[in-house]
Amino acid sequence: MRRNIQIILVPGFSYLSLGAILEPMHTMNKLYPDLMINYKLISISEEKVFSESGVSINCLHSLQEALKEMKRAANDSVLFLCCGLKTPFGVQNLLRKVLLTCNQYKIPTFGVGAAGWKMAGSGILSKGKGTVHWTTLAAFREMNQGISGKDALFVSSKHLTSSPGEAAALDMTIDFIKNEYSKEHADRVCDHLMITFTRNGDLEQPKSNAQRLRDVPKSLQKIISLMEEHLENPLTLNSISMMAGLSLRQIERLFARYFKKTPKRYYISRRLHHARQLIEHTSLSIFEVSIVSGFASRQIFSKYYKQEFALTPSETRQTQ
Repeated sequence: MRRNIQIILVPGFSYLSLGAILEPMHTMNKLYPDLMINYKLISISEEKVFSESGVSINCLHSLQEALKEMKRAANDSVLFLCCGLKTPFGVQNLLRKVLLTCNQYKIPTFGVGAAGWKMAGSGILSKGKGTVHWTTLAAFREMNQGISGKDALFVSSKHLTSSPGEAAALDMTIDFIKNEYSKEHADRVCDHLMITFTRNGDLEQPKSNAQRLRDVPKSLQKIISLMEEHLENPLTLNSISMMAGLSLRQIERLFARYFKKTPKRYYISRRLHHARQLIEHTSLSIFEVSIVSGFASRQIFSKYYKQEFALTPSETRQTQ
């Protein structure tokens, strides 16, 4: 059992994510003092680090001390890395150093928020799996094609675990306690924190589209999954009909009932939202975005895009 828990905070971190990591660890210490879990808060740079919401945390332990301790006691160490969705440029090299060091010593590393991006950027997720917040997932997949980008609450690839953070960080932390200690330890922590249940890591991240799909028939869920898997190379409705085992008329009725849209309009809308993520979070040209979103030409893409968002693709990029 690993007892040396290092929690590194990066300016702009989510205070909710930090609490979701810190409170279960603190509760473990209270419930099981004999385990002697030693957790420390460490700033990536300055002693005082500010969350995205403006709350400041004074970290008494330096990054250099933490790295030395993790190297010295690698078999007893765990790293939790809290990054916000936007990471200051000035700490990028320090982040890379931390991640490469922990990877070298095979220290279990749990990254939340933008940490999945940093893991990918450092090369340690190569040919592995990772996840980031759903608002940047399309861009993550496009820019890291050697990594399997998952729409998940958290995902592990060997000793590396990534999570979009926020409430999902709690599910990840409880899962860590269950795997590192025992299910009984995790259940007791949940009871103490009044957590009715935790979610499996492979669940899709909550968002408006996922929420709508919870109550629709499985046949419609299958159709939506087919569309989501083929945003870049769209399927024809005839192909979807054959793969789903439903007639075109049945599919049209399902979409009219549950989405108040035609299947074609729904499919185009999903591809446009995929495109918007790429415009906002990558440097791909508008033409390239139109191609990887399955549109035959930039003109057709721009027409549909403006109908969907009341902005042109170029105007969207100019507002970033």
